[in-house]
Amino acid sequence: MTRFIALVSGKGGVGKTTTTLNLGHALHKMGRSTLLLDANLATPNLGLQLGLMNPKGTLNKFLCKEKGIGMQDIMYKHESGITLIPSSLNFMDFQKTNPQKLTEIFEHLDNLSEFVLVDAPSGLGYDLNQILKNTDEVLVIVQPTLSSVMDALKTIQLAQAHNNTIGGIILNMVHFRGWNEMKKEEIENILGFPILANIKYDKKFRKSLLEQAPVHYLFPRSNIAKEYRKVARHLCLMSDVEREK
Repeated sequence: MTRFIALVSGKGGVGKTTTTLNLGHALHKMGRSTLLLDANLATPNLGLQLGLMNPKGTLNKFLCKEKGIGMQDIMYKHESGITLIPSSLNFMDFQKTNPQKLTEIFEHLDNLSEFVLVDAPSGLGYDLNQILKNTDEVLVIVQPTLSSVMDALKTIQLAQAHNNTIGGIILNMVHFRGWNEMKKEEIENILGFPILANIKYDKKFRKSLLEQAPVHYLFPRSNIAKEYRKVARHLCLMSDVEREK
């Protein structure tokens, strides 16, 4: 059975897409079949970060039942080994896409891979609600600021209302000492769930954008990559426990 995991946040720009790519690659390198789905219909970036500027097949075209576009036409494999389904960057495609039809893609993806990581839109809008109706679990991405954490708290409550398990928190873009940032313990106390990884700010992220490949692929021995592998191992362990029940 496929495990659908949404990567969510309250605030935009905290690193959901980057986390989706790197966590997906970490799971792939552990031998776990993983598919990445860009379900951010309004501002998709998953394919863009891997160099897919204008893919012929997209989630939008599949949901709109465009002639000649089937499941195999919207799945792309990156040189890193990642398999992903991008959404369209075209505004007209966005306007034609009904978010209510998102359920269809989840039905088609069930049993195709062990994990489907869903890059979800930020905020608490209709699109996110449609996604959370179809996912099993969420990973919450936050930056160490009070506004990011408080927005994430509302997202957690929304996910719980849709019966999603809260897998944990990924703390992203942590700077070095001297910055006015919230401490790990403070964030865990507010959100009520453990921090699974502490991703520090690093120029390697900029390099990965230029190279159009995940940091975990380009710099597998880096501390950043080690943090993503911690989350991947956690997901694999939980998946194995469920399988043994």
